[in-house]
Amino acid sequence: MQDLAIIILNYNSFDDTSREVSKLLDEGCIEKSIYIVDNNSDDKDRITQFSLQNKINYIISNKNGGYAYGNNLAIRQAISDGKKYFLLLNPDIDISISSIEGLYNDLQNQPEVGVIGPRICYRNNSGKIYSDGGLLFPERGFMGGHVNFNIDTSEVQMPSYNYNIDYVDGSAIMFRKEVLDDIGFMNERFFMYYEESEWCLRVKQKSNWKLAVNTTILAFNTYSDKGSFYEYYMTRNRFWLCRMYNGNIKFVKKERWKLAKNAFKNKQYSLAKAYFKGIYNGLYSKL
Repeated sequence: MQDLAIIILNYNSFDDTSREVSKLLDEGCIEKSIYIVDNNSDDKDRITQFSLQNKINYIISNKNGGYAYGNNLAIRQAISDGKKYFLLLNPDIDISISSIEGLYNDLQNQPEVGVIGPRICYRNNSGKIYSDGGLLFPERGFMGGHVNFNIDTSEVQMPSYNYNIDYVDGSAIMFRKEVLDDIGFMNERFFMYYEESEWCLRVKQKSNWKLAVNTTILAFNTYSDKGSFYEYYMTRNRFWLCRMYNGNIKFVKKERWKLAKNAFKNKQYSLAKAYFKGIYNGLYSKL
């Protein structure tokens, strides 16, 4: 896997990032395959020291430009280093080097597949599925979902490869350089949430590459509570997807407006503001 770049985006998550990298190095991962990007967080000095000590690549951004911006920085650096395959990992993901090798081999053996990911389960409940691939529902304002979400693995019978998906979850997504050549990089304007969804929509609509999830390969994430920050970007970016890909704007507007009014009624003013602001910017900001 000399031509694979493993990219981890850090934002005030040094403990998770260092844990993830240390585990991969302990399992024999090549140091120069790893790229850490710090999105101008309080951790940047620790990231620099950790990276130098472990002889891995690191990029310290001078701004927090969001998920796509940080990952794109590393992808461009990796391309200049001669890398042809890219694995984006969230810091909280737990994945073995053998699982990474499995995904890499899938891309070698299936030339029609451009983007692939693992089955994602929960770190605190490894027998429960988080995602066997992402789903999007344009008729419902691009509401998202996951195949087999919150179902026990013992209750699921799936083929080894699930191609019936709309996107591969951005917390663990591997792809080949040719996909970037064909459709470009992820859209940095989204900042957070739906970047990989929009990118995968482009893959499906503007190229012949297939998306897939290998359900025999496992990765594990940590579920965290969502707040105003999350709801703002989820609201705004769903409107953006509707405007870009002819989704049902009326549906998402009605749904988000109801959530905003309920939050205001319950005196959750920060949350209500996030919904209202997300609706306005989603409808009226330039794409």
